[in-house]
Amino acid sequence: MNDQGIPVPANGFRVVAVDADWPESRQFMGSGHNQVTGDIHVFLWFGSASYDSQAEHVRVFSASSGNAEAGEALEDALEDYCHPGEGLPAGLPVSEPITITADGKPVTFELWRNGGNPYWVARGRVENTEVVLSGSEIEPSQLRLVCVDDLAAYSAPMMLLPAREAISVAMGSDLQAAGPDRQSQVEKTDAAVRALRDIAVRGAALGGPSRELHGEEADSLMRAMRYLAQGAGPAGASGTES
Repeated sequence: MNDQGIPVPANGFRVVAVDADWPESRQFMGSGHNQVTGDIHVFLWFGSASYDSQAEHVRVFSASSGNAEAGEALEDALEDYCHPGEGLPAGLPVSEPITITADGKPVTFELWRNGGNPYWVARGRVENTEVVLSGSEIEPSQLRLVCVDDLAAYSAPMMLLPAREAISVAMGSDLQAAGPDRQSQVEKTDAAVRALRDIAVRGAALGGPSRELHGEEADSLMRAMRYLAQGAGPAGASGTES
């Protein structure tokens, strides 16, 4: 927190993304924020809205400096993209250097490929952010990366909207500066999602999806569904983007 009580980015962390010319959807896939250590990580997807890994796409994992999640993300990407079904060999495979443009400047990344498939994985550092890229059907050297401070432009499933807004706040975006109305929307959406989740959990425990709802529980369900149906999520209407 700064003197005004507004969160500031952890260790200068900023989310890395593919630039705005990307032709397909741009989606928020998840994040994490350890308020004790200050570690932050964010996972973005650039590709088909249906997450088709066979089509042209790029996954971008950004982590604050020294965040152990970056190493785990690299291992997961190498296993999924370069060694599917095989498991990682002992130690990291040999990489080759590649230059990718980030915020208009050339940055050297480590690149891994598997000659048997079109997928690739790259690791680098953009200012104070550790970055793991993975993709297919596009050459990584053709990418143009940018740093972003606010994730409101990235579509997300309704369940992830509160997490997306929370990470934007943790990075010091203008969420709080936007005033109490937007903050109130975040809280109401979060409450609506929690209500639906609680009802689903109780339904599974007490009789499954065929169980009828009555009284206060039915009223809570209707209020939550009405609020979400109004498109009152913090980033606007439907949560989809192309």
